Amino acid sequence: MSATPRTKRRVNKKTTALATTALTVAGLGAALLATIPANAASVGTWDKVAHCESTDDWQINTGNGYYGGLQISPQTWNAFGGREYAAYPHQATKQQQILIGEKILAGQGQGAWPNCGPAAGLGSDHADPYPATSTPPAPVGMVHLTAADFTGDGKKDLVGVESASGKLWLYPGNGNGTLGNRVQIGSGWNGMSNLTAADYTGDGKADLVTVDNSTGKLFVYPGAGSLNGSATLGARVQIGSGWGTMRNLTAIDVNKDNKADLLAVDPSGALFAYPGNGNGTLGARTQIGSGWGSMAELASPGDLNSDGKDDLVAVDPAGNLWKYPSTGSLTGTNTLGARNQIGSGWDTMHQLVGADFNGDGKGDLDAVQAPTGSTGTFYFYPGNGSGGFADRAQIGTGW
Repeated sequence: MSATPRTKRRVNKKTTALATTALTVAGLGAALLATIPANAASVGTWDKVAHCESTDDWQINTGNGYYGGLQISPQTWNAFGGREYAAYPHQATKQQQILIGEKILAGQGQGAWPNCGPAAGLGSDHADPYPATSTPPAPVGMVHLTAADFTGDGKKDLVGVESASGKLWLYPGNGNGTLGNRVQIGSGWNGMSNLTAADYTGDGKADLVTVDNSTGKLFVYPGAGSLNGSATLGARVQIGSGWGTMRNLTAIDVNKDNKADLLAVDPSGALFAYPGNGNGTLGARTQIGSGWGSMAELASPGDLNSDGKDDLVAVDPAGNLWKYPSTGSLTGTNTLGARNQIGSGWDTMHQLVGADFNGDGKGDLDAVQAPTGSTGTFYFYPGNGSGGFADRAQIGTGW
């Protein structure tokens, strides 16, 4: 059995140009960004770049490691502040992609798009693309959602970052798939991404794991086991470096040893499992799949098919939802069983987060349905225990 997605990939002949882009900006800090001279290009010129790079498809995701109309890599998107708008370039609006493109142009010049930039005249057009906009559009909605029992009451809670403010909020679970009133548990989180949650320290309390965008360092924030404002999480501890290039961090007990493991996808599309040691650290990684560059919204709802093993779900570029059953052992590409499709139309859904939200022992999903760049409706998908989900229920708006 293979953990390799068998999704037909749309071929984009223009993306090879950006493959040679100098992408050594992952550690570029905010102070350096502030010193970058202002460069600009008109929307028309950016349209020419997008026509060359992606054939005018601003939401393209072919799995080649570059996303959106301007074919920006996740590393570059993160380094120049793209995650303030969306997790990936293709999930942001055209205007938001151009605004980040402006920052890249200022920092790297038109050579960031070695063929398409000069051909479009990117370096000689100094017009403001959005002169009527005094300030960039504010990011909207909740991002980087993750779930675990942070309050110690046996019910799964939801944690996420308010993208406009950078505040970290906890939504206590009611144990029936709905959420209580949110409580702020942190601030300044707009510089963090890839949040995922589980008991990584082995003390029976849920912890939060996340990546610092500016440094690529991986941190664990130990949970206190109770809801107490900013004291809900303890002082963070660095447990890794070089994580700025990894995406879709997902907590799951993949080898069924009752210790939280971590899954992540690298820039080449390889899926890796990092076994948890149960003391807040991670063991040596093992590759468990390839071809995952085209997959998005990885999440572990828990046990979907009632076999006692945590499963994985992901969405392909066509919007199909796939289930990857866990075998319960970490055995390379046999760690996950053969996938099966359990939904369609999921390209309109974002921020997938999994847990047993209603306490029935079956894995569930929450997800936001929203147009690109807008807030939307939050839905609860209860697991049916046989590998899929029952009818969804709306549990929130303005997400």
